[in-house]
Amino acid sequence: MQTNSIEVKKLVYLYVINYAKSQPELAILAVNTFRKDTMDPNPLIRALAVRTMGSIKLEQMTEYLLEPLRRCCKDQDPYVRKTAAICIAKFFEISPDMIEDQGFVAVLKDMLSDANPMVVSNA
Repeated sequence: MQTNSIEVKKLVYLYVINYAKSQPELAILAVNTFRKDTMDPNPLIRALAVRTMGSIKLEQMTEYLLEPLRRCCKDQDPYVRKTAAICIAKFFEISPDMIEDQGFVAVLKDMLSDANPMVVSNA
């Protein structure tokens, strides 16, 4: 989705979350947008993308979102890291074996020693 408006992105992402279960093929089309938005210069956009990724409860999407999630766990902005920690927990509900196999439990343990208390409390 090509827009610079964070309000429009929020609305579209909310729409995708709400209709992902009934129309999974449309939600899968949004994967590239989520991946791209996790690299946006604006930390609010990066966090919004991570939060949305974690809110879509489709196992077939999880594998495409692991690499952007891993990158966001090491983001320079603590809000993005905090949101990524929450997203790991949400992905664990969907696919616990994949989260463990990909080493995200160790990533969460590392986040427990983060300098920012907001990140630590969510890890």
